[in-house]
Amino acid sequence: MHGNSDVVTYITSRAVGTPGWILKKNINGDSALHMAARAGNMLSVTPLLQIEEASSSTARYRDNRVREKNRRGNTPVHEALISGHKPVASYLIQVDPEVLYCLNYKRESPLYMAVEAGLPDIVSLILQNMTDHERMNQQFKLKSPVHLAIKKKNRVVLEAMFNGNPSFIYFKDDKGRTPLHYGAYFGYYEEVRIMLGKYSLGATLRDRRGLCPIHLASIGGHVNIIKLLLLEFIDLKVVRDKSDRNILHHAARNGRYNVVKFILNNPNMEGLLNMQDVRGNIPLHYATVGWHPRIVSALTWDHRVDVKVANHTGMTALDAAEAYIDERPSFRQRLTWSALKSAGVPRSRPPQTNTLSNNSNVEYFATRVNTLLVVATLLATLAFAAGFTMPGGYSSSENDLGMATMLRKQAFQVFVVSDSITVYFSLVAILSLVFALSGDLNMMYIAVSFSQPILGMALIMGSVAFTSGAYVVLRGLRWLSILVLVFGSIFTAVLFILAIPLCISFTSRNMFSRYISYFPYCLMMLASGSYKEDELCDELDDEAERHEDEASVGQ
Repeated sequence: MHGNSDVVTYITSRAVGTPGWILKKNINGDSALHMAARAGNMLSVTPLLQIEEASSSTARYRDNRVREKNRRGNTPVHEALISGHKPVASYLIQVDPEVLYCLNYKRESPLYMAVEAGLPDIVSLILQNMTDHERMNQQFKLKSPVHLAIKKKNRVVLEAMFNGNPSFIYFKDDKGRTPLHYGAYFGYYEEVRIMLGKYSLGATLRDRRGLCPIHLASIGGHVNIIKLLLLEFIDLKVVRDKSDRNILHHAARNGRYNVVKFILNNPNMEGLLNMQDVRGNIPLHYATVGWHPRIVSALTWDHRVDVKVANHTGMTALDAAEAYIDERPSFRQRLTWSALKSAGVPRSRPPQTNTLSNNSNVEYFATRVNTLLVVATLLATLAFAAGFTMPGGYSSSENDLGMATMLRKQAFQVFVVSDSITVYFSLVAILSLVFALSGDLNMMYIAVSFSQPILGMALIMGSVAFTSGAYVVLRGLRWLSILVLVFGSIFTAVLFILAIPLCISFTSRNMFSRYISYFPYCLMMLASGSYKEDELCDELDDEAERHEDEASVGQ
């Protein structure tokens, strides 16, 4: 381990014929050969394998030593590869090629370790010495070295593997997936291109769920991979999984907006837009139950999408949204529902009526009413007080006694108008919210819907009143008055943008209203994180697939 090869040579020479005490292991189950291989000390490895045992053949003894495992299940070859010692690993492989079929407790073969270490020379050597294709295929089903090379985007290692054994490209793992499936899912363009160049028919191979590589590219959101794989397909309508889902179903379900837009912009893919799966769901259903408002909006704005389609249980996309929405909907769920409503998606069944008697909904709206009532009261109080403490004060002259001294100034007039609007709007909001204190859920909903836009406008007018009032009394100092005016204008504009969603209905079916509300709707999607796509999982595990199936509409 410390490189004292002379000492090792002396000890091993003394142990000839009685090597038992050299076979002892440390607390980690490491033999002397394990430690020498880990250290990469070839001068220590060689004598350890040259011990002759009088009672058995040297070759068998040597082979047993090379295949011996420590507590992690690693052979000396594993340890040499983990540490990146190519000469030691190469020597041990040539001594006993059978060690290449030994797996550690993580089910990792020496080939897997060589790929992980990024050693193309060792990969080529291993493939030259692995002649049992049945056992090799079994290793690939457990933990595939090719999939690891693809994931690490190591093209040199990948080329070495395909040159050493071209059949690797269609080896399947325990999920029935080939290396091309994983390359497509992770979006490794060059690796996919290399594999397609060697075996183009791999694009049509399906896993146990009937997924082709193009389905996984859609799930991963990789348009460039989809374009590459499209060259291998004549008709995408026949490219469905076992649940009859096409690539648009998967893109919509997983929130891959770029794939959805690519399909919508491609006239040759129009047949995918309203295609139903085995349960009758179209992509719009999947985008809805996945709560992807950006995709729902894109689909409903496209006139080719039939928003009236119901699945085999009679549910339209709006029915699905109302069936799966949470008791207290998230912002994304509300935006998804709003997009469906504004697009005129019909219901095929009566809406839920039990919400009116739901105590949690009553509590939720009561909290909103109380919060809005406090805001409206504070705003009315501040605006009312500002109205009687006029900027610049009042005139004491006999002719204009009690009149505002700044009466003729335009900025002062703006202050008076905006402050008055703030007071009146706040008072109207207060009165409407007082009616909601009765506890009736319908009244609460109406009061909140009515008072929110009014309060939004009152806040904007309050900002205008403050800015104009400060400007009129600071006009004697030019730089300061301009600075206040600029800051006030900026923040008033911000308030206006934030208040737009409170003042505009996102559920109106009128086309003019839809166009007007589109940009505020986009702003709300940005605020809710709808523009951010979900990150890819490192593994395509069966548990995730099972949850995806369970989320299918109408199951």
